[in-house]
Amino acid sequence: MKKSIVAVCAVAMLSVSAAEFVRPKLFCGKDAENFRKIARLPEDFNRKPIESTTVKATCDKNNLYLEFTMDDDDTLTEAEKNQTQLRTQGDALQLFFKSEKETFLWEFQLSPNGKKSCFFHYGAGRMFYPEAGSAFPDFKVVNKLAKGKWNVEVTIPLSIFREKGFKFTNDEKWTFMFVRHNYSRFHNERDTSSYPQGIPGTSNPEFFGELVL
Repeated sequence: MKKSIVAVCAVAMLSVSAAEFVRPKLFCGKDAENFRKIARLPEDFNRKPIESTTVKATCDKNNLYLEFTMDDDDTLTEAEKNQTQLRTQGDALQLFFKSEKETFLWEFQLSPNGKKSCFFHYGAGRMFYPEAGSAFPDFKVVNKLAKGKWNVEVTIPLSIFREKGFKFTNDEKWTFMFVRHNYSRFHNERDTSSYPQGIPGTSNPEFFGELVL
């Protein structure tokens, strides 16, 4: 009986609908927000990741600035080229941005060895990745590696969004999803955490947070 109750609870918790989801907000210029482990089991809900991550956002008329602070006992990556799926090649950050007024998605990826990628998708149901090494809108990444730490500062020019006709203002209701892919020889499996917490999937815009500029 106890096992069946746990199973029912797990299904209920994992079947969060978009109608029940309240978008967490990330305010530019305000305090940093904490990542959480992606919930797959009941005991995963509201837990911190094995190694913590925080993100802080600021913005001016030309750029969006993101600062990620991560505990990391060992940074691992096999990434050799820009404009590749860095999240499959070791430690990486994956950043999604979307206006609620369009289906368009921007996806940025970066690794601790300085490799980076930027992909434009027409929508969550149409996500294609170009050939490795292809041209992409440039953005700035500054990695700061120290013992037990991987910190990174990301500068994203707003011209990337404006080229598609957006002004990048609160009127356009910008949303986001940030995902950390953390590989380690000290862990039994990859630790994936996100802000907002990814339920049920990190590339589903229904569960993105709201970016308040």
